[in-house]
Amino acid sequence: MKPRVTKVFLFSLVIALLGFLVWFIPPVYLLKRGTVTYERFERDKGKVSVTVGPKEKGWTPLRRVSRFALAAIMVSEDARFYTHWGIDLLAIKNSVKVNWARGRYARGASTITQQLVRLVFLDPEKTLLRKTREVMGALLLECLLSKQEIMEWYVNLIPLGKGVYGIRDASRIYFASEPDILTVSQGILLALVLPSPNKRSRNLDRKQLTAWGQKRFAELANELQEAALISKKQWEEAMGTGNFGAPIQAQE
Repeated sequence: MKPRVTKVFLFSLVIALLGFLVWFIPPVYLLKRGTVTYERFERDKGKVSVTVGPKEKGWTPLRRVSRFALAAIMVSEDARFYTHWGIDLLAIKNSVKVNWARGRYARGASTITQQLVRLVFLDPEKTLLRKTREVMGALLLECLLSKQEIMEWYVNLIPLGKGVYGIRDASRIYFASEPDILTVSQGILLALVLPSPNKRSRNLDRKQLTAWGQKRFAELANELQEAALISKKQWEEAMGTGNFGAPIQAQE
């Protein structure tokens, strides 16, 4: 092959590769810009397009979210959020072990960053292609945004029940409260609906935890105390009133 032909071929190959990457990797840079439009399902409207971002109406800055709620959500969904770089290899390893032992897909390993990418840019279908795009998008997003910025996007967009999106709406609907004054118990109650909010939010709708809900509540409360995110006294208060004013009766 002649030198000129080789250069043209290599240049074309590079352009083709770059074009593929631009198509393949979700456009997570839009979150850096500060406003994004995506589709979600709302209870009274069905599938709709919404525009969200720090400058849009209804946005809650991270500094106005209770540290208890943030801690509970992090412990529930991605305990090593502040130490990994988009994907959690240890969580993946543990997930493979659990799924292999049970012979079915019983536990995921998506980080908060991955969930945000999927929520805004990808379909929920469980395919290898989608998962690969999700991972690549998460790795890129961690390079573009700080952990605090990623968490702020997440708590503003996260589904927390049928037609309930973001921690502000969830705080008002379930507790007639605001995100910045959520208690330890309320933070845990929000966290335990994840990652299946449509199903698990029934506990919040009827304001009574099932046996599973009480067990999960106790698990999250224990993890929060073990990680020194709440005190012993706060743990006792949460366990004493966590079931909407009643004590948590967690069965072993």
